[in-house]
Order: sequence, then C-alpha cells, then structure tokens
Amino acid sequence: MATGAEVFIKNLTQELDELAVKYNKTKDPGLRDQWFKKVSQVPPVSALEEVRLSSRKKTLGKARTFQFD
Repeated sequence: MATGAEVFIKNLTQELDELAVKYNKTKDPGLRDQWFKKVSQVPPVSALEEVRLSSRKKTLGKARTFQFD
C-alpha cells in the first residue's frame, strides 16, 4: 500500500511531466515558470526518507521471520 508521501510524489511527477511535454511543444515561458513552481513543492529527500522509515517501522513488527536450517 502506498503512503501519502508516495502518492504525493507520484501525482507531482505526473503533473511535472505533463507541463514539460506542453512546454517542449509550445516553448511558452509561462509553462516553464509553472514547472519550476511545481518543482519547488518537492520536499527534501531527508523528509521523504523519514516518512519511509516511519512507515517501515510500523510494518516490521508484523513481518514474519523465517529460520533456515
């Protein structure tokens, strides 16, 4: 199951891709400005890593451990 941060990044990436394609077709500076504004919404990697680690800690207790002989 995807976390909120993963969904946010996926949606933001799709929007950025669409803006990039439109800009490449039209070379409209307004689209370029929108792209840069959207890119500024991307959280730092450290924040995303904290979200990933905190969600992983919740599932670690539920994971089964297997022992191999």
